[in-house]
Amino acid sequence: MKILLLHNSYGQFSGEEAVVEMQKILLEAHGHTVECYSRSSAGIKGPGGKINAFFSGFYNARSIREVREMISGGQPDIVHIHNLFPLISPAILPLIKSLNNPSTHQLINSSAHQLISSPAKLVMTIHNYRLICPNGLFFTHDEICERCSGGREWNCILHNCEYSALKSTGYALRNLWARRRRFYLDNVDAFLCLTEFQKIKLTENGFPGERCHILPNFVTPATALTQEFSKPGYVLFAGRLNTQKGFGLLAQAASLIPDIPVRVAGEGKPDYLKTLSIPVNMELKGKLDTARMNATYQEAAFLVFPVRSYEGFPMVFPEAMQHRLPVIAPDMAGFPEIIEDGVNGLLFKPGDAADLASKIRLLWENKDLREKLGRAGERKLQTEYSAEVYYKKLMDVYKDVTRNA
Repeated sequence: MKILLLHNSYGQFSGEEAVVEMQKILLEAHGHTVECYSRSSAGIKGPGGKINAFFSGFYNARSIREVREMISGGQPDIVHIHNLFPLISPAILPLIKSLNNPSTHQLINSSAHQLISSPAKLVMTIHNYRLICPNGLFFTHDEICERCSGGREWNCILHNCEYSALKSTGYALRNLWARRRRFYLDNVDAFLCLTEFQKIKLTENGFPGERCHILPNFVTPATALTQEFSKPGYVLFAGRLNTQKGFGLLAQAASLIPDIPVRVAGEGKPDYLKTLSIPVNMELKGKLDTARMNATYQEAAFLVFPVRSYEGFPMVFPEAMQHRLPVIAPDMAGFPEIIEDGVNGLLFKPGDAADLASKIRLLWENKDLREKLGRAGERKLQTEYSAEVYYKKLMDVYKDVTRNA
């Protein structure tokens, strides 16, 4: 197949960028021709850049022109979309459907009514909740929020969810515009949800269930692991240091278990970190490169994921399983689908530092349980989150939508 990937990357490397890169490599390894169209939010700087981003979320002539040229020249079978905001815009979706349309092509043989090509089909990976929630998180002002569900985007403005009147207004209006114009509903042939929970949220908001498929993220299983279950080095947290990721909650939990070392891989804003009381048993290592992160996984006893919001499919989950690490996660959203309580990890009561601390101590002091959960996670990775499992499911969707062209 010929496949065109569309992605608006963020200001800094994230799990979404990793998924796009891995998907491209995987598809090319199986013989497909893959092109990428990418815009980066890293270049949005100053008042002028922010104002431009405000309007480009509705319509971006440059992106439309460039994608038109790529589709007209390459004639892809599939256009696979990841993120469109703010520099590509969902206004591009009807354009993609209109290009390479059979009705616009000449007939090879008028008697046989045989067409030169069939239309490209649109597939979209749903990394977050942006099709429903303007900020994509279902989280604002330090709490879970679903006020914008059901077409009530004005709540993003009313509650100033982005802590900026311009951004909150822009986010709300572009979501309203896309929904009212039915950009997603009328043009996307298949929505790839990361969890059943995510699929339920879409269908509750009017997205057709028959077009919503479940396709979790993947990683390639590691080789030559040297995990020592009998000698735990530390409890590991990997991610951005902010309220949404639950870093403050982890700091509270760590203070309740001062004899257990906690190592933190990630960065946070200095002003936010100054508001916290970092316990002496918590070591902040900053942002780590791939090699150091792999070494950190290898030395850890298990991963703790104290996030306070719904997330799609955190890449730290399969990465931990890759290194035979159990995971402690909150019992909410789609997390129990990935981290099964007592199977490949433990679940704690969301937002409860004491319960989180008790789960950490339970796993820290039980080597046999760590080994059992870690090995189960490795098996789950191989059977559900491996590259080959992902590829097969992705091809099933691609073939299904092209077959129904």
